[in-house]
Amino acid sequence: MLFLALLSTLAIAIASALAVPTVDLLIDHTFPNTGPLSPHQTLSSVSAHKGRPFHFGSSLNITIPHPGWPEKVFSDFFNHVVAENGCKWGEVERVRGVSDLRECREVGEFAREVGGSFRGHNTFWHTHLPSWLPGNFSAHTLVNNIIPTHVRAEISGMGPSVTSWDVVNEVVGDTVTSGMTPLECVQNKDVWPTVVSDGSSVPLVRDLSFLYAAFGAAFDAAGPSTRLSMNDYNTGADDAKTACNIALLKDIQKNTNIPSNRLALGFQSHINETTFVSKAQLAKTFAGLAELGVEAMITEIDITLNSSAEEDLRFQAAIWGDYIDVCLFATNCHEFINWDSRDDESWLGGQAIATLFDKNGDPKPAAYEVAARLMHFARGGEEVCATARGVERCRVG
Repeated sequence: MLFLALLSTLAIAIASALAVPTVDLLIDHTFPNTGPLSPHQTLSSVSAHKGRPFHFGSSLNITIPHPGWPEKVFSDFFNHVVAENGCKWGEVERVRGVSDLRECREVGEFAREVGGSFRGHNTFWHTHLPSWLPGNFSAHTLVNNIIPTHVRAEISGMGPSVTSWDVVNEVVGDTVTSGMTPLECVQNKDVWPTVVSDGSSVPLVRDLSFLYAAFGAAFDAAGPSTRLSMNDYNTGADDAKTACNIALLKDIQKNTNIPSNRLALGFQSHINETTFVSKAQLAKTFAGLAELGVEAMITEIDITLNSSAEEDLRFQAAIWGDYIDVCLFATNCHEFINWDSRDDESWLGGQAIATLFDKNGDPKPAAYEVAARLMHFARGGEEVCATARGVERCRVG
């Protein structure tokens, strides 16, 4: 009997942990929750209300899309395109010194064809390298030749109209602690090029010169309004990793003299029903960057669900609505990128149920809610409360 009682208690605890709050959404009131969606038409009004172009987009992997789907979703829903893989170092410089921007340019050209803008992702990421890297190159060669040469060639090759570039991707460690210096934050990652690539953790580049070189080259090559970003995951909260990213960006600005208003911090936002950052905290983080003159961006948002039950789908819509509200009502957020546009094309797999559209390309509640938030903002509506907190704390009607 004791064993059964313990099992029952455990089952109740698990169910409680997995339970999601009942939420109140804009689509429960005066905004559409069925039928066709075309927020693309709303985005010009959003931009006018913000006083600067607002780029609302998704990643695109040109090797896997369903025929006709990219043209439809980027014409009706999004106005901004990011190459999922086509602009990464491993794709654009397979042979050292030979720039091959074909796939990156193909995605950029697609953006122009559908009347959208284009974002660059990314010039430097330790996990997506050409086969000739890491190699046995010295720190001096990396910092003074290989890294800046690559960054300069890619960014100049894609032209000045790119809205922003992730110059570096995921350079801060996951086990950083409060009070670390910018160098310690990067060394905590314990990956090339701060250490050699054989797993021995032997130091290679012993300072932040490789980041200064990358950003300096990017600034020299980019268009006059292109933002230069550091992009990372598990950020946005009041925590050590977010603090490290902010401190590192400030250090880069100080050592490169790049104007603050040309720099950005990208918040990937690969989240789920328990790991999202509260609306209030994310807004506070964005406001702190605004005080520094730095742009904030949501760069890769997807929201993994525990199930496809209606309450989970509605909770996903509430979280997505909170995130896009933070960006819309922040003075320094003008890019909001969803990572993959439909569940069956998601890098997480269809079982994650993590995107705005389902495996058939039909809009989920989150898609309708995001469209509603855009329309509400474009009409001059006041910011709604944090819907992810649940109906007891937030009623929008």
